[in-house]
Amino acid sequence: MNRRLVQIFNKQFSQVPKFFTSNEQPMVLRNEKSGYYVNPEAVARRMIKVISLHDDVKNPSAITLQSTWTDIGLSDMAYVEVMVEVEREFEIEFPDTDVECFRTVNDAVEYVARSFFAV
Repeated sequence: MNRRLVQIFNKQFSQVPKFFTSNEQPMVLRNEKSGYYVNPEAVARRMIKVISLHDDVKNPSAITLQSTWTDIGLSDMAYVEVMVEVEREFEIEFPDTDVECFRTVNDAVEYVARSFFAV
C-alpha cells in the first residue's frame, strides 16, 4: 500500500501531502528527483536550532553543516542528549548503529531528510 502511494505521489507531484511544523514553511514529502522525503534545507535549519539550544554548545552561531560534534563542543554524553532532542524534533528514532556514523551535522541532516518517517 505505501509503495503504491509513493508511486502515485511521484507521478502526480502536485498531490503530494504537505506538513507544517512549528514556525516552519510547509515541507513537501518526497521530491521525485532528489530522493529526499523531507526538504534538507528545512531539516538543516531545525537541526541547527536544536543543537544550538544545548548547554554544552560553546558558540551556537558558529554551527554549520560541516561542523563536527567536537567542533561544536559536545562530549559523547552531550552528543547523545542532542541526538535524543533531534529524534523528538523530527519524531524519528535513530538506530544506535546509524547514530555512531554521524561525523558532521550534515550527516545527520542527510539521514533525516532521507528518512520516510521524519516530520
